[in-house]
Amino acid sequence: MHDIDFRVFFGYYEVVDYEIVIDEPIKVWVMFDQGIFPIAMNWRRKLVKFEKLVFIGTRRVGDVKFLNLVCSSDAANFELEYNSDNYSWKVKKVMPRE
Repeated sequence: MHDIDFRVFFGYYEVVDYEIVIDEPIKVWVMFDQGIFPIAMNWRRKLVKFEKLVFIGTRRVGDVKFLNLVCSSDAANFELEYNSDNYSWKVKKVMPRE
């Protein structure tokens, strides 16, 4: 198992080797071209650039469609949630890269 050094992202030193549940609203730069491709996010006043899209899943709650995406950066994987009803984004989890 790999340890992740999060001091670059969060301004403090903490080594994490497990997933962290966050559930915070964020701003995401995304490209829509025959699909959805997150490029970067602004989270806690830090810019996190994504290297690749790992997973996409969808679910419905009533009439609202949610997209769940797992994006990989150079330090961690991030689970993002996109609400297609109000066009909002949340970061749900931060997971170590394996």
